[in-house]
Amino acid sequence: MAGGGLKGGIAHGKTDELGFHAIEDRHYVTDVHATVLNQLGIEPQSPEIPGRKRLELDYGKPINEIIA
Repeated sequence: MAGGGLKGGIAHGKTDELGFHAIEDRHYVTDVHATVLNQLGIEPQSPEIPGRKRLELDYGKPINEIIA
């Protein structure tokens, strides 16, 4: 990710020697989604699909370590 108030030129977290598994600072797609929404000024819990209830697990948390 680049721009939009994110730190540039950093590597966040670590992987194993093959780069296959995250071993430090693991994040999921929901965390990336929450980070983008946060930078757009949208509360990550606010968007909902009509007729579907979201679980609390689905929201994710913004990755504050990469936000400038």
